[in-house]
Amino acid sequence: MTTAEASLPRTVEHLTADWFTAALSTDRPGIRVTDVEVERVIWGSATKVFARLAFDGDSQNVPEHVCIKGGFDERSRAFGLGSAYELEGAFFRDLSPELTVEHPRGFYAASEAEQGIVIMEDLTQRGAEFCDGVNLWGVDAAAETLELLAGLHGETWDTKPGRFDWLPVGVEAARQAFQVMLGPEMFGPLVGRDEVPELPDHMRDGEFVRTAFAKLWEYDDAATHVINHGDAHTGQLYRIPGGRTAYLDWQTACLAPWAHDVAYFLGSALDTDDRRTHERALLTLYRDALAAAGGPHLTDDVVWEEYRRHSLHGFFWMCVPTVMQPSEVVRAMTHRYGAQIEDLDPFELLGMSH
Repeated sequence: MTTAEASLPRTVEHLTADWFTAALSTDRPGIRVTDVEVERVIWGSATKVFARLAFDGDSQNVPEHVCIKGGFDERSRAFGLGSAYELEGAFFRDLSPELTVEHPRGFYAASEAEQGIVIMEDLTQRGAEFCDGVNLWGVDAAAETLELLAGLHGETWDTKPGRFDWLPVGVEAARQAFQVMLGPEMFGPLVGRDEVPELPDHMRDGEFVRTAFAKLWEYDDAATHVINHGDAHTGQLYRIPGGRTAYLDWQTACLAPWAHDVAYFLGSALDTDDRRTHERALLTLYRDALAAAGGPHLTDDVVWEEYRRHSLHGFFWMCVPTVMQPSEVVRAMTHRYGAQIEDLDPFELLGMSH
């Protein structure tokens, strides 16, 4: 796939046949796209454009149906998500070819300031099943996904900053967005919406929550890092028939502790009663799979404490605007994460009484 391109499109209308020809021909001399039919668009934190391409001659193994991901919605960009688009383009350009874990095939990736675009396979053409973030993924699928995460974390254990200059420590896009969402002007209205469950007083105290995240980020930045998906909730997952669960979006890839992905995933994946019943067994499964993939042999006590501490990441959904995610998804996620945070009390492990 290509390196960087200048002046990447910012709107769906600019995804023209000429643009596709220029993008794809970087690695495929002579390829020519003659027509682009946009079949549907899924708006969100990153927009997914599903298109059908017509070629003049040999398509050079680029499929007729593709999915184009990028920052095409200025409303989302206003929440500081430009760096997320830039990062996903860099991920598919540089890191994707090196990872053994299942993820979509890419045919073009480019990144520039505040924008990144990926032309990838349209997974619906392989019959992929997607989790929408509302429907629960289930205990068996949760186990599969934890094994996937353990493989990613194990093969990248103790990765140091600097190998890829674009790969941040911590989920940079979330931290930038939180500077807006956790601010005094927005915090109260966001956590007070109908989509958000009734929270205890300390979780409705903006200053308390801001301090907790500052402490967690400081802890994370000094910890042992792996390559994290960074936004590992169930709404990011897909499964090819006969295959295992895998992650679609990689705009929040980062260096972070393993527990960031694990706690954030489990908080979204299960009904609250199922999580309470199965989370310790699932953590044991993850622990063993991590060691088998090249990570360390962690103790049960360490796994449980790190899982509890990092459950705070789920609070992000209390502040997700409905221009970024549909109302029904926000409602489902906030209720699951709210219960997880109340159950596990990450604030205690961050030295905060309430």
